Amino acid sequence: MTENLQQNIELVFKKHYKEFCLLSYSYVSSSALAEDIVQDIFVEILAKKGSTPITNLKGYIWRSVKYSSLKQVKNSKKLIPIDDTIGFTTLISEEDNRLEIDLGPKLHGAIAKLPTQCKNVFIICALDGQKYQTAAISLGISVNTVKTQMKKAYSILRKNLHNAYLFLFILDIITRFLILFLIFSF
Repeated sequence: MTENLQQNIELVFKKHYKEFCLLSYSYVSSSALAEDIVQDIFVEILAKKGSTPITNLKGYIWRSVKYSSLKQVKNSKKLIPIDDTIGFTTLISEEDNRLEIDLGPKLHGAIAKLPTQCKNVFIICALDGQKYQTAAISLGISVNTVKTQMKKAYSILRKNLHNAYLFLFILDIITRFLILFLIFSF
């Protein structure tokens, strides 16, 4: 690696590090993981010896960060039964003031209001984490009926929980805005 390339890498690192971290954060939603991804990209570039010259270093790193972040999201995506997320809590801390939102009772109430077959299918597939095929066999119905009932359940739940989740969505946007504001203000 030439000294000129190493100086260019160092310059891009110093000048655009926060920008690359924000790009990665927009995908992975974890500042520590975003920093790790960006640092790994720079280490990979520094470790490549005798490779093809990079004409647009910033663009190359930008795309590398983007695709590494997407790859991280893809690799970390796992199916989690809805029961594990029922009591999820959103926390916003601003000088020891905390806002906690628990949707567990609302979600359980909305599930209880589902039509009987719809509720049975939803509980087996979403809460117990069973596959559609397994649910179909245990309930004695076709896989297409399971799919239809799940679609119906999600539609009803979305409609019944619209206001609660809309509030969480707006709260999430505000939180992300505040995080970006704090990052850029330093």
